[in-house]
Amino acid sequence: MANRTAFFFRGGTYVRYDVNPSTGNDTVDPGSYPRDIGAGWDAMPVSFRDNIDAAVTWPDAFVYFFKGSTYVRWDATDDTVDASNYPRDIAEGWTAFPASFRTGIDAAINWGDGYAYFFKGPKYIKYNIGNDTVDASVYPRDTAEGWTAFPASFRTGIDAAINWGDGYAYFFKGPKYIKYNIGNDTVDASVYPRDTAEGWTQLAGVGFTDRLQEAIEWPRAEVTSFTAPASFTACATTTAPAVTAVRTFEMRAAMRQAHPSLCACGEYRQYVRGDFFVDGERINFILQDGVNVPPVVLRPRPEPGAADDNFREDGRPASQNLLTHVDLHYGHRPRPTATVDLNDLYHPFPRRTGCTYTGRDTPSMKSPQGAFIRMDIDFRGRVIDTCNGGAVLQQNEWTVTCEVP
Repeated sequence: MANRTAFFFRGGTYVRYDVNPSTGNDTVDPGSYPRDIGAGWDAMPVSFRDNIDAAVTWPDAFVYFFKGSTYVRWDATDDTVDASNYPRDIAEGWTAFPASFRTGIDAAINWGDGYAYFFKGPKYIKYNIGNDTVDASVYPRDTAEGWTAFPASFRTGIDAAINWGDGYAYFFKGPKYIKYNIGNDTVDASVYPRDTAEGWTQLAGVGFTDRLQEAIEWPRAEVTSFTAPASFTACATTTAPAVTAVRTFEMRAAMRQAHPSLCACGEYRQYVRGDFFVDGERINFILQDGVNVPPVVLRPRPEPGAADDNFREDGRPASQNLLTHVDLHYGHRPRPTATVDLNDLYHPFPRRTGCTYTGRDTPSMKSPQGAFIRMDIDFRGRVIDTCNGGAVLQQNEWTVTCEVP
């Protein structure tokens, strides 16, 4: 499992905070942080490179940043912002917000149960993520009424909030913070509020403990199962009227949806190398043949000790995709068209958020009658975390061989 990551913002700088899930150790690299937002978040609009008010992660791996009366939508799967649409007015994009919240918010947090909470001064609202609604008969509501476990000083407003993903949330105000038990809605009043410098020593080590303007738990992928190859068939051959050889296998992966682990962050990738022979002569097999990109040819196994392992990404070349006429690689969630490929599926729909991946590959050869054919192909299947730099979460390798006669 990859590290859990959070980001803390203050003024025009930020800190990346990592937690090792195996050891529980918290780390901040003092040689790299604090860092300017503009240096680490290249896609962030200029107006959002300082004094961010609030941020919240959505179940589809979009992260929303708020500043004043505007917001931007950050795609955590590829670290981009659609500059043609953002920044955008909160009043336009968050129509369920009451009028007083459309001019700006102070903090936001995804509770992990289908709801998010937005805070402004002494008020808050509860937002239904699934249907984008707020119960106007109840909200805005006094924080003192809805968050009775908050100490008095936190009931008048908070600066930042973060769901740690372990059953606890943290709320920050000025130089203080509290640890909130999500399951039973309690705060240990004998311990909190506590100085951020005492409880978050890694932040203190880089001088980042005065008033935090925002904190955000970063989405990640978590694999619950991965099988590749699955349903691996034996070599099927014919010698007339043509010589053919074919094997079939499936690739199956399942991701966990439990904030901040998000299915949208997990993707399958497949790579290949090896040889196809006809009458003893190696033939070039095209993995990618798009018009606007150079062809990618299957490469043989390298010599021992070679720097390049010769694995190249696998998929279906444009010439074999009659509907799209573009190269399609296994497992990539974004697609150039809305067509459905039954050999490359995320489900349930939509493709961006489906938690289960099922792929199907059929390595095969065909030559005129009387030919001798052989295929000897290595495959590498991976599940990666696109929200965290493509970190490899699980990987399998296997070989497909088949020959006739």
